[in-house]
Formats: sequence, C-alpha cells, structure tokens
Amino acid sequence: MAAIHLASAADTAIATDTPTAAITSLQRGLTAVSQKLGRASVDERYEALEPLIVATHDLSYIAEFALRRQWPQLSEADRGRFIAAFERLSVMTYAARFVNVGPNTFRPVTAEAAAEAGRAQVKTGVARAGQPDVSFEYLLRQGSGGWRIINIVADGVSDLALKRAEYQRVLAGGTLDTLIAELEAQTERLRQR
Repeated sequence: MAAIHLASAADTAIATDTPTAAITSLQRGLTAVSQKLGRASVDERYEALEPLIVATHDLSYIAEFALRRQWPQLSEADRGRFIAAFERLSVMTYAARFVNVGPNTFRPVTAEAAAEAGRAQVKTGVARAGQPDVSFEYLLRQGSGGWRIINIVADGVSDLALKRAEYQRVLAGGTLDTLIAELEAQTERLRQR
C-alpha cells in the first residue's frame, strides 16, 4: 500500500502497510505537528492531526467494539452519530495531550508480533523526564486501508477496556443520546484546556 500524504502543517506521509509503519507514522506525525503547531490553538492542532489519527486508527471498529452489547440494536443513523462523536473525541484527545512532543519523546519499536491472522501487536514507549518510560502496546488489525490501531495498552491499562466500562456505565443510566452528549462534553473540555 502506498503512503497516504498528510495535507497539514505536519506535511508528513502516513504509511500503514505494516504494523510498525503505522505506529512509526503516528509517532512521526505527532512529533511533526507538535514541532510546527505546538503553540497553535487546540483547534489548529486538531485539524492537522485528524487525517493522521483517522489513517492510523480504526475508529469505527473501536466505537463498535466499545458498544458491542448495544450495537446490534442501533440504527445506522445512531451508529453514525456515535462514531462521529467518538472520532471527534479521539482526535481532540491527541490534539490536547500531545503538545510538547520532541524528536526523543517516542522510543523505537522494540517488538512486533502477530497476535492472530490479520492482527498484530507493536511495543514501544514514551519517555518522561526524570521518570520511567511509559510502555505502549498497540494492537492493530489489517484491513483494506492497511494496518490500523484498535487498542492501546499504556503501562498495562487497556484504553479500550476503560472506554467500554465508561460507556456501559453511562448507558446503564441513560440513552445513546446521553452517551453522545458525554463524549461531546469531554471533547469540549479538552478543547478548553
């Protein structure tokens, strides 16, 4: 698969033809946007990062998996609304949190292993000043668009498991509209940082 060109301030090519290439593209893109737009508004960073996050993450799959119990009962319109809110929150999370990323922030990939047919795990880390590195394990799956992230485990904690638990808690006391409103509120809080 050819590299996708990131038409943003980062001006970085995105390769997803191997699991390692997808993670390396994510790390390089985050670094490039931080270096060029670190002092820019969160909305400008969001705009620059959106193509990168969409290309390297299977956000539709993650959204569906997070609502696995309720997904079959949702209409196509409701699925679309949830995926859109989930995507906005995902991109805004990167835009708000990855502001001061430098060339030495990300550790090189230390391992790539096939988890099962069409899935792989990539291990890397993030450096922290005066503290141990944060270990990152990315679970990726292969699709028609290449290898894309479906879960991130940071220091042994699964982001997808946290999302599933949170979303199930919200749905237990509310509706899909309640959950979408919560995702939009989280997106807005990140925007205001």
